[in-house]
Amino acid sequence: MCFTQKYVAQLLGHRDASMVSHYEHGRSYPPLPVALSLEIILRVPVAFLFPQLYDETRLRIRQAEEDSRGGQGTLL
Repeated sequence: MCFTQKYVAQLLGHRDASMVSHYEHGRSYPPLPVALSLEIILRVPVAFLFPQLYDETRLRIRQAEEDSRGGQGTLL
């Protein structure tokens, strides 16, 4: 979207752009309301904004699903 970190921080209600920089560089993840705000501001799904976290979470959940089924296939 070509927004500056300062502009995004302003839209989020932050005093400065430091937290936006942390989010952008993966040093921290925003709380859910901020993540949803970023989704709205940047017009992309949260999963797209944090792809590594999304992939790690998806893999963990899929593994837990497999473990809970005991390898018995899908339950539909």
